[in-house]
Amino acid sequence: MIPAHYAAVANWFQTRDRGGSRVSYSRKEIFARWGHRCCYCDGPAEHLDHVQPVSRGGVDEPRNLVPACSACNLSKADHTLAEWAASF
Repeated sequence: MIPAHYAAVANWFQTRDRGGSRVSYSRKEIFARWGHRCCYCDGPAEHLDHVQPVSRGGVDEPRNLVPACSACNLSKADHTLAEWAASF
């Protein structure tokens, strides 16, 4: 993972709107927001990743979803961003 990408994702996750209302979204919109690139390594994105895993209290809403390549998403699994980054 490229450190600059980690910082950008961590900053986005911490500063985004934290309102609790359910927002309608499409995969296309989320991929387009990130230029169809993996937010972790800048490779081609094929998956949507929950930055804060749902199993760890994250929500299934656009504010917690980012595009990820298969390798990054499968490697991150159900780890938090900080836990995953510490494994490098």
